[in-house]
Amino acid sequence: MTRVKVCGLMSEADVEMAVSAGADSLGFVTEYPVPVPWNIPRKRSAELVAAAPPFVTTTAVVGGRVEDMVAIARAVRPHFLQLHGDETLEEIRNVCQALEGTGVKVLKALRINVETGEALFAVKDPFEACAFLERSGIAGLVLDSKTSSRPAGTGKPLDWSALRGLSEKIRLPLILAGGLTSTNVRQAIDIVRPYAVDVISGVERETGVKDFQLIRDFVKAVKDRGR
Repeated sequence: MTRVKVCGLMSEADVEMAVSAGADSLGFVTEYPVPVPWNIPRKRSAELVAAAPPFVTTTAVVGGRVEDMVAIARAVRPHFLQLHGDETLEEIRNVCQALEGTGVKVLKALRINVETGEALFAVKDPFEACAFLERSGIAGLVLDSKTSSRPAGTGKPLDWSALRGLSEKIRLPLILAGGLTSTNVRQAIDIVRPYAVDVISGVERETGVKDFQLIRDFVKAVKDRGR
């Protein structure tokens, strides 16, 4: 069964909507260094993480300096810290090492330019980049789209056919993001075969405003796939 993460949650009402709809994981964009509509301070993120019920995981989505990301992880105490910037391999390893023994696992988002299909990493080929990142100490890989106007939450899907077979080539769980909605997520899963899918703008009635019916439709599309 493909797991579902609903990201960009900013209130207790958002958390309740996502949990009620059947989401497996909740995401909180925390003090991201580039302006995005879903940014919340670490204190607020910690409050919302604490509001998550048992058996629903939490993720703080961050970027910036290693020391800042580690400090956010220690303050928020999520299950996962998702590095969603231009981190180098050394920086990723430093974050992983700094969080050893804390119970916080690290995810790395590999952002892919939707115009060129190139990864925003030292290694440009997405397949090679994923193989490279497997050796960094992370617990999972998030594939997300990047445009010239927004670093995440673009609403633009990746070229899924170009990613076919990737999940079988890497050992880490692969999480697919980028422009997913209830109408296209089944096709995306059939092609990419990810461990989980991650949605943010695809379940909003307007930017930054989550919609319960859209969340419910998205989760249902994923969970009912193949039945």
